[in-house]
Amino acid sequence: MDQNQFYQAAPLGYLIHEVSRQFRRRFEEYAKGQGVTLPQWKAMAEIARNPGITQVALAAAADSDPMTMSGILDRLEKRGFVERSADPRDSRAKIVNLAPGGAAVVERARAVGLTIYARATEGMGADEEAVLRDALERIRGNLAGMDAEEKESA
Repeated sequence: MDQNQFYQAAPLGYLIHEVSRQFRRRFEEYAKGQGVTLPQWKAMAEIARNPGITQVALAAAADSDPMTMSGILDRLEKRGFVERSADPRDSRAKIVNLAPGGAAVVERARAVGLTIYARATEGMGADEEAVLRDALERIRGNLAGMDAEEKESA
């Protein structure tokens, strides 16, 4: 790729970043209104998708370190949003589930997320959404594949 091609292609990456930033900003506004931070919201959403997840797996899924996740969970537990218990398969590990208060926050957030998504895709047809989704999944897969290729070549 020559320099001119790079500068023509670079705006796509910038646009993807900007769209992601706008989605994140809208969710942060919602989360702040609920009295939770975006990392707390992400943790609860991941727990909702994976009930009984271990703290270590939750940290990995949220792209966080275990100590940071522990602090996030401490705050969520104090507010009655999550419950932690010993993992019956490994006494050193803790499993995490949503408490009823956390489940209510997640349900309200899902409704807000659907509203944000509908607003973001306003004017797009189902075919356009499908093409966009396919393209973004391909980009994500290609970028994830780069990590695997780099590890193999090392």
